Amino acid sequence: MIFRLLPGAIGLTLAVWVTLSFSSQKGAPKPVDTPPIQFPITQYDTTSLRSISQTALRAPEKLLFDVVWGGWSFRWVHAGQATLELLPTNSPHFQQIRSLAWCNSFFQTFYPVRDTLTSLIHSQGIYPLRFTKVLNEGSYHARSTSEFDQKAGSIRVDDTTFAIESFTHDVLSAFYYIRTQKLEVGRSFSLDAVSGRKKYKLTVICHKKETIQVPAGTFKTILVEPKLQGNDLFRARGTLLIWVTDDEHHIPVKMQSKIPVGSIKAELVSRS
Repeated sequence: MIFRLLPGAIGLTLAVWVTLSFSSQKGAPKPVDTPPIQFPITQYDTTSLRSISQTALRAPEKLLFDVVWGGWSFRWVHAGQATLELLPTNSPHFQQIRSLAWCNSFFQTFYPVRDTLTSLIHSQGIYPLRFTKVLNEGSYHARSTSEFDQKAGSIRVDDTTFAIESFTHDVLSAFYYIRTQKLEVGRSFSLDAVSGRKKYKLTVICHKKETIQVPAGTFKTILVEPKLQGNDLFRARGTLLIWVTDDEHHIPVKMQSKIPVGSIKAELVSRS
């Protein structure tokens, strides 16, 4: 069923960047002020293992997207909306990335899904410390937590611990880390990432500059393509394309991916 494919496909479309999963809510969200996230910060080391000089990420930030689906012989269909948020916490050393989305009432009748992903990152080093995934997809429900020990080079996913490379990312932190990088046409770079108990190498290719129009307006952008190596499941999802603003913020304004049942894309509606 298409709805079962959407979370993974969209997640990769957002630069392995973020998972836009459909929830069972109806209608569009109402903008609200989000208070700082409260964490038991004593369990995390406030000392940064690296320092990333960047101007792209400033919390709080909220990106609202329209999500549309299309394919073979039919036009694009509005499926719902989604948000990506960068949120402050009760410590200046940490920030939280959160991904939420919801389908419109038509798609909700087929396969209601409400998935929530969060990533706690170090504000200066831009690397993850904790990643949580909560899945509610039809009759399927699951929750998974990944605890990163970047200094020791290990990760604990639920009840399993294994070795990882230094500064390995989850799907959300990878996207925000890429936004902090120097994105120039012809440049490519790689980073390590993990999804569940699977490790993979992500190569980011900067293709070309384009001026595109989305609901939020007209933007000068850089077309970026993330390629996943070493994971047949992710490779099977198809080509992933992301348009980010050609400025210091590298805001994603459009994401598009081919999936086995057509294509799916997200277009920026607003940023606050």
